[in-house]
Amino acid sequence: MFSIWQKITLGLHKLCTFTGGVILFGVVVYILTAISGYSALSVPDNTYLIVDFNRNFPEAENAGLWEEVTGEESLSFSQLLMTIEFAANDSRISGLVAKINNTSLEPAQVQDVARAVTLFKSSGKKTFAYSQGFGSLGQGNMEYYLASFFDKIYMQPHTYIGLTGINIEIPFFRNALNKIGVTPEFYARHEYKNAMAALTDSKISAAYREEMSSLARSLMEELELDISNNRSLKKPFMDIVNEAPLTADRGRKLNLIDGTFYASELEKMLKTEGAADFVNINDYAAALYPNEGNLPTIAVLNLFGEISEGKNEDDFGSSMTIGSQSVLEDIENIRKIKNLKAVILRINSPGGSYNAADEIYFALKSFKEETKIPVIVSQSAYAASGGYFISLAGDYIFAEPMTITGSIGVLGGKIVLRDLWQKLGVNWSQINQGQNAGILSVNKPFSPAEKKIFNASLDEVYQDFTAKVAANRKLSQPLDKVARGRIWTGRQAQKLGLVDELGGSTEAFLKALEIGKIDKNQQIKILYYPKTKSFGEKLTDLLTNAGSVRAEKIMERSGVDITNFKLFKRLQYDTILLPFNINM
Repeated sequence: MFSIWQKITLGLHKLCTFTGGVILFGVVVYILTAISGYSALSVPDNTYLIVDFNRNFPEAENAGLWEEVTGEESLSFSQLLMTIEFAANDSRISGLVAKINNTSLEPAQVQDVARAVTLFKSSGKKTFAYSQGFGSLGQGNMEYYLASFFDKIYMQPHTYIGLTGINIEIPFFRNALNKIGVTPEFYARHEYKNAMAALTDSKISAAYREEMSSLARSLMEELELDISNNRSLKKPFMDIVNEAPLTADRGRKLNLIDGTFYASELEKMLKTEGAADFVNINDYAAALYPNEGNLPTIAVLNLFGEISEGKNEDDFGSSMTIGSQSVLEDIENIRKIKNLKAVILRINSPGGSYNAADEIYFALKSFKEETKIPVIVSQSAYAASGGYFISLAGDYIFAEPMTITGSIGVLGGKIVLRDLWQKLGVNWSQINQGQNAGILSVNKPFSPAEKKIFNASLDEVYQDFTAKVAANRKLSQPLDKVARGRIWTGRQAQKLGLVDELGGSTEAFLKALEIGKIDKNQQIKILYYPKTKSFGEKLTDLLTNAGSVRAEKIMERSGVDITNFKLFKRLQYDTILLPFNINM
């Protein structure tokens, strides 16, 4: 339905960005409605767009088979941003109404949307946020944060504002594993690379606590800075947080919101103020169609999920992993694009296989050297560990202030089941031809010689990772101060030189125009990769791989929280995401 955005022509001439709070400076990037070849949905003047942020907006352009079968298909995240930006200069659109209760958007994605909303407002249009409760008593921080960028915030009476602050939870399974005879034997480079601490430790270490405390403080500072700038609060921000969750009525008294209405009453109020009609943003986006032609082209390569070898792993038809083989095929297809001027690498990945990340990194570097086409990186919610490694291939890196990035380090090891087998009465015998033939056997611990070999391999990988960081980034501090597995928010990473600038998709497009030497007022074409699959292709993939469809997807769709179960899947990765839940 929404594949029309795969080849869309844009006119861009202004830029919006965050500096501390959200302000406009320089020029504002938005899409010109005067572009020939566009036809929008037939709507009257003074129409308001409705966007439901309680729906899913996947980073990948491909909607999964599940979404198509159940009718849950939605705009992709990039489509959402572009549609809001297009509407900013559509004279028939007078306002934007957002429904915000519980959003699936990550903090960095929320900041990207906030930029688009700020852009929309800058064109003199009205914005309204409506909520039936920000979060569920708690964990409504990002929902309220997003709402604070709208002109007015209204809530249903007797609902709550869950602006309760940040809670980071870290599971430690070591004691439980000891009881069943399972011994995790993992080694890391270095003390801040804590991805396996959930299995190897029984409680949080000093370094791990330091790392998580820094992350929580940095995220909280972002919330305080922007919410305080956006709203004239009646009490200090932290006093409000410590009082939350707050009733809607209490929120009104503190100027967190502007009033309480039921949804039907809000619609009537907007109509009395001049709203002629209300159109769902999905319908508005679907009615746009592109111009074709040999226009200057920007390719957007979306890398979403955990990094692995081989092909992208499909989740009911929607790619949920970054398979190095699939990415290399996409790079080759991008290489063949006529009149290609720049590539935007959109990364939302917590990491994964080091070998796969290295393969993608090399392919991107080779692509740049051979084609002289610039690559601009836009980091989304995560670009950590292997995700950051891939980012190093870019000519310029953008991150949102709340992006989680860095984690320059490596780990590896194995689960040892020897004691479990003894409890079960199972005896294993080994016959080896070679002193280290059983180095990765789960039935025995590493021998001293094997442990030495394995740790030497980790040292080599860590040296390679840090050498690539040093070669590609001009750091303001010694490498040892930013690496050793430490994670950073985007704002911290920008100060350290790990990323170049704070910004999101819009800023990445502007940089692509600049480095690609495309005139800002010239029409361009945007092609997205991986390419959108047809319904038939998704169905064929599902039938072909029916035996590998994961039960966890059924559990997830049924509302079962499987986050902690996924911790065990991470054993297969060398540079991996962090084992904690950030509740915001």
